[in-house]
Amino acid sequence: MPLQSTNFAGVLEELSIVDLSRGLAGAFCGHALAQLGAKVQAVRSIDTDLSSGEKERMVALDHSKAVESFDCYDPENLERVAELCRGAAMVIEERPYAGWPAQQPIAAKILAAEPDLTAICISPFGLSGPHAHYAAAPLNTYHGAGHAQQIPCDSLWPEYKTRPPVQAGGYWGESQAGLLAAVAALAIVTGNGNWKGHIIDCSKQEALLQMHWTELVKYPNSGRLIDRLEPSITFVGGVLPTSDGFVQIVALEQHQWEGLVKLLGEPEWMTSEDYDSQKMRIAQWEKVTKLLAQETAKHTRQMLFTEGQALGVPIAPIMSIAELKVDKELSRRGVFDNASELSPSAPRWDNSVFSYEGLERGQSKKGIK
Repeated sequence: MPLQSTNFAGVLEELSIVDLSRGLAGAFCGHALAQLGAKVQAVRSIDTDLSSGEKERMVALDHSKAVESFDCYDPENLERVAELCRGAAMVIEERPYAGWPAQQPIAAKILAAEPDLTAICISPFGLSGPHAHYAAAPLNTYHGAGHAQQIPCDSLWPEYKTRPPVQAGGYWGESQAGLLAAVAALAIVTGNGNWKGHIIDCSKQEALLQMHWTELVKYPNSGRLIDRLEPSITFVGGVLPTSDGFVQIVALEQHQWEGLVKLLGEPEWMTSEDYDSQKMRIAQWEKVTKLLAQETAKHTRQMLFTEGQALGVPIAPIMSIAELKVDKELSRRGVFDNASELSPSAPRWDNSVFSYEGLERGQSKKGIK
């Protein structure tokens, strides 16, 4: 049966949503809903604690929204905010880094006037609890969820151990928190209406903890704490060099290892009894990874990818943004098309990430390189 393409652009076309976010997670949440057809009205304050780079990213995330500039936390503007929210299905509010300007979200006041609204309130550590009022920027939130513990396990691992913890690029933590908030929002606005008048408390820390689902279960199940300097290895491979770049290999099962042996031409060391079982390979993972790196470096990335996939080896090329921009498959799907050149009925979830427009639709800017 042939696959059918489904157009999701109009899923939320009857809905009006107000985005009061002072951060990138809420802006991403509103962006995701706008991509599904919702009419999103954003309010942005000129005076914020965002950096210049974060402000530029905010503009990118707001390209499909109608934007007004005023301080929604100024008591004199409360009626103006309430007017924007009249008839809306949802309001998105994200706390500024330093804390709530009014000591709490203004969502409660808005809901008192508009009881049919649902509010999504996004903050670093939630609306309650001992850390609720802690100041936190994206770097703090990212590490508050334990992501500094996660470093790649590959032939360069000994070098990684000497480096300080860093965060993932491109405000990854903020976008993940915003995406999960958007999932909750989508469930609410397409549901039975039971959440009208409620505030949905979205903690960025808790959202990012969900990305550690394999690590989180190890402590309650085995009592083991994960340490970035003593990683828990469950597979053979990792990010490995090729003659023209890098690939990632994740060989978890015996048949995958056997396919990898064939892919690399059955080197003598790989057929040794010392590496017969996955348990034996894991016990010597640093040595195995170094030897694998020597083998993969003899071949091109494309050869390892295409022939490895044919042999059932979980392997994929590591591609740069420059390479992705000219990838034939992604180009065929229109992933990197300019938003102003697309039909309004063809949403592109990634246009605000790789290219963006000015505050007015149709005022196109070059894609971020």
